[in-house]
Order: sequence, then structure tokens, then C-alpha cells
Amino acid sequence: MRDGTPRAASSGCTPTRKDLEVEAFKSSFNSRWIDVPRVSYHGAPGAFSALAAKALLPDCEPVACDTLELVTASVTQWRSDLAIVPIQNTLEGTLHELQDQLVSCGLHIVGEVNIPVIHCLVALPGVNRGDIKRVLSHPVALAQCSTLLKDLGVVREAVFDTAFSAKRIKDEMLMDCAGIASKEAAEHFGLEVLSEDVHDKERGVNVQRYLLLAREPCEYDSASTYKTSLVFTLGEGSGQLFKALSVFALREMNITKIESRPLRANPLLETGDATQFNYIFYLDFIGHVSETKCKQAMRHLQELTPFFKVLGSYPVASEAFKYWGA
Repeated sequence: MRDGTPRAASSGCTPTRKDLEVEAFKSSFNSRWIDVPRVSYHGAPGAFSALAAKALLPDCEPVACDTLELVTASVTQWRSDLAIVPIQNTLEGTLHELQDQLVSCGLHIVGEVNIPVIHCLVALPGVNRGDIKRVLSHPVALAQCSTLLKDLGVVREAVFDTAFSAKRIKDEMLMDCAGIASKEAAEHFGLEVLSEDVHDKERGVNVQRYLLLAREPCEYDSASTYKTSLVFTLGEGSGQLFKALSVFALREMNITKIESRPLRANPLLETGDATQFNYIFYLDFIGHVSETKCKQAMRHLQELTPFFKVLGSYPVASEAFKYWGA
């Protein structure tokens, strides 16, 4: 199995004494986790993020964090080797708060994994559906299970994580409450599953995409297929987005995702007599920045855009387990 932290390529420079001291400090942490990488996630034990970490790295040690900021800070401060965060859901689309955080957190995307989200109605042993007056869960989970909640006629109460609803019910012995959480969260906190797979089926299959983050970029292996995520902004003038996308079309590169968000730092753009939104674009394409045509495309895109940043090149979901779990 690979070490939990991707190795950085050698720079070819003679290390200074300070460099050696820093590496020795890092090694003192790595030596504890070389066989069992620590993966930080947002939530309580049994959270879907923890299940995603285990799906990608079965031998990892999930590290629960109360906020999204602590998830990434745990890695940058060397308390964890890796972080895993949800980024897209088939029912809800992109999780924009997390997407925006990728730009500024200082970590690299090094993997992705897609897992089914199977919501369960969970409660303390002995509690029946007729006893339930309140249902606790994450706001998104409550919205995804609205048909069930209408049938139950209960009050909905939002908490910061699905698994935390199970924890709170157990800690406070809430006999008139149920939670919407994973089966694993129910097992961890000693709750019973009253109903399984309770999301609104008419909305489609509930699958969530997660990204694995690390301090160093992912190593390139020519035998694997990679995806690269990047962000960029556009200059003023007509046809700017067309020119940016032509960088990929000219090289027959496959774009798998593109979306825009108003730029928080400068959301409005004055163009002559009109005022319009100023956007940042998030784009994924198949390829690794080490490949020749990808290098050429990145140089070309940099010439066209005021701001440009690669968030990471990483094995596609279908090959991620082969890369990380082998």
C-alpha cells in the first residue's frame, strides 16, 4: 500500500540545514502514519465523508472535525495526512462552499471517489415511528427525504452533519426523536434503523463525489488515467470564454466539467454602459499536468487569463482505488 501522503518530486537542489530539520520534523509525524494514514473529514463517526475515506483507503484512520476549515487545517498543520471533502451530489449539484475553499486552502487534489448516499431513519432502541415528533439531520439530507418527513408529520431540526444527529440522539437519550443518517452511524451510536434508503426516489439516484486532498501534488503514473481541476478568470472583451475553451479543443482534450461562480473579491464588472457579474470558472479535464499537451494547454491558458490556478491532477474515480489502495 502507498504511503498516505504523496511524495514530492525531488527538486535536485542540495538541501539546507533548515530543510533537513523540517524534513526530520515531518518524518516524526509520518513515521506514526506510514501504514495507517490519518484522513480528516467533516462530521461525526459514520458520516458519509468517513465512509468515502474508507472506500478509497480501507486501512485509513478517519479523523472527525467539527468544521470544514478544521478539515483542511488538520492537514496543513500536520495533524492528518489527508483530507476528504464532498464536492458534488447528483441531487443537489455542486457544494459551492467547499469548491470555493479549494482555491484558498493551500492543498492539492490527489484523488476522487463516488459513493452512494443511503439515508436511513434511525432512533433509539424501542422507539417506533409513531413516537417520533422531531427528525434531526443535515439540512440537505432533510430536503432529500422530504416525502418521508411529510408522511411522518414531524418537525425538522437541522444539525451540522447527518452522523451528528445519531450522536446527539444517543447522548441526550431523545426518545421522541429520530435522525437521518447512515446505517454505519446508527451502528456506531447504538441506534436502530427504522427505515433504510429513504431519500425521495423520484429525484433519482443519490451519489456523492468526494475529493481527497494532500499537502503535496499527486505523483504521475503513465499507466493511470488522470483528471485535472483548475480555476481561472477572464479578461474583458467579447469571445474570451470561447478563446479559453479553444485551448482544450485545439488539442482534442476532454473537458468533463465547467461551471462559473461570481468572483467574491470583485463580483461586479463595469463594461462601458453596463454592469455585469465577474465570474470565476471551475473546469475539469482528462489529463495530467505532466503530460506534454497538458503543459502546452496550461501555458496557453495562462496567456489568456488574468488569474489561473491548478487545483490538482489525480486518478479518475474509476482508477482511484487502484492507485491509493493497492
